[in-house]
Amino acid sequence: MDFSKLTEQFAAIASENDLLRESYGQMAQAILAFDDKGWNEIAPATLEDGFALTDLKHASKKIREISEGNPLLKRGAALRTSYVFGKGLSFGVLQPRFQRIVDDAINQDVVFSPEAQAINERTHFTDGQLFLLGNIATKQFQRIPFGQIGGVVTNPDNPEEIWYVKRSWPRLSQELVGMNIKEQQLDVWYPADTYKPANGRYVSKIGQFPVDSRSRMFVSRVNRRAGRTFGTPDALPAIPWAHAYNEFLKDGSRMLKALSMFAWQLKSKTKTGVQNAAAAIASPPAAGSTAVLGADMELSSMPRAGSVDLTDGRPLGSMVASALEVSVVALLSDPGTSGAYGTAQTLDVPTLKAMEARQHIWTSFYRRILDFIGVRDVAINWPKIESEPSQRLMQALALAHETGAIWDDEYREAVIETLDVPRLHATPPPQMGDGSQDAIPSQGNSGAVGSMQDNANDLEQADSNPTA
Repeated sequence: MDFSKLTEQFAAIASENDLLRESYGQMAQAILAFDDKGWNEIAPATLEDGFALTDLKHASKKIREISEGNPLLKRGAALRTSYVFGKGLSFGVLQPRFQRIVDDAINQDVVFSPEAQAINERTHFTDGQLFLLGNIATKQFQRIPFGQIGGVVTNPDNPEEIWYVKRSWPRLSQELVGMNIKEQQLDVWYPADTYKPANGRYVSKIGQFPVDSRSRMFVSRVNRRAGRTFGTPDALPAIPWAHAYNEFLKDGSRMLKALSMFAWQLKSKTKTGVQNAAAAIASPPAAGSTAVLGADMELSSMPRAGSVDLTDGRPLGSMVASALEVSVVALLSDPGTSGAYGTAQTLDVPTLKAMEARQHIWTSFYRRILDFIGVRDVAINWPKIESEPSQRLMQALALAHETGAIWDDEYREAVIETLDVPRLHATPPPQMGDGSQDAIPSQGNSGAVGSMQDNANDLEQADSNPTA
């Protein structure tokens, strides 16, 4: 290797190391400045009621762009969605006329299908609010992008109470024959579904734009504070830390690649000795060869282990997890240096509580949707987020069945779902058991007294019994 090129490469690495040191020295300021490739500082409005609408729309647009490509934000959004809607929800038995509205293809695509539920939850993640427009006559819903919201009218005495929502959008009409597209800009105000005028009549116009009282705007807002009109995106506090973690990994990878260029370090007291040694090892022999050096020369291997530790960026990932209210173990798909499963379970408890709180928000929103359809006193049911072992579920189901808490067909459906048994018959068997043995195994006791039941550990012992 040419000595001049070797010197240039060492100088380049030293210069890059200085730049990295300076960069990490300013990391805190970079995070607080919130400046990354086109990001402008997202500052609250001069008013005391929180973020301005224009700031929120600008922020949500950037968050949507970044969350599509940033692995941590994409993973965080998927985790939150799977926690909240992973097992779906049910509305009980609806009357046929209401069930037809729920099963409508458009309503399924916007509100009720698993895909619609995932989209709507991700909208909370990126926008902090969701807008659905419901037609009173057809009972069909339409999802309105946050970017089309042009303003709101609120209660003069309460900025949290929305009365009207303005939608501004370009209506595109296409001529199927000539394939020409015409664009017409529209601005329309819609009454909020929660607004009930004192005189029972909505205004016909706000400013110069009309009010469409044939539809209702459903608004769902999250992460609000007292006195604020709009919510804030779930991902907003995680953005700078996700960027910092991403930059840390890129800079660390760059340093590892730079260090991998050199395997050996040659030291000499004189410049001539360095030049002679460089010429001697320019074409190294095969592996296992011997290096013959002068008395004033020293050959040593370059350090590898511990030179750059990418796991040092884990605290940055933890900040992203904290902002998104998910476990850092699940977010990074890495249990960390301890690798303790118990740690992941402990961190998962507050996550479950946060996701249950979000489910309560969705429960209120769906009640408004179903009330708009005409359903009264609906029972919205959420399955448990955490998954119980099959043994515990079977014991609980057997206990519920024997105590008469559930019907035979309900018991059968739950057992089939728990054990993942193919459904070969439409009705339950004529007899659920022969009555000779209690279907509920007790917890058992390995002490001197023993259990009060003979079949204490039937399910567990059956696994350890030898088979023929």
